[in-house]
Amino acid sequence: MQTRATVTTANSAILLSKLCRHFAHKVPTNLAGAQGIIDFPFGRCRLAADCDRLDLAIDIRTGYEALQAEQVVGEHLLRMSRDEDLAVDWVRDDQPRASREN
Repeated sequence: MQTRATVTTANSAILLSKLCRHFAHKVPTNLAGAQGIIDFPFGRCRLAADCDRLDLAIDIRTGYEALQAEQVVGEHLLRMSRDEDLAVDWVRDDQPRASREN
């Protein structure tokens, strides 16, 4: 399963960096330019910054993990964006990762 969100923001690269640096104190992370990965116990979060948006995709196994992932990442993103009024709208893909076509 996967839960995804695209957040419109002019500060996508800054927010990506802040999220990766913050979570690096708790879980493994990788930041490479406009791409980031955060390995949470509930699943892997992939982040990609573009000029006007931040794309988030989290691989999870259960609906409970999806809810946990959405809350943790969403709340931290909103907290770090202070001056922006961001909307983080998650969309879940309920198909197991192994059966999804790429």
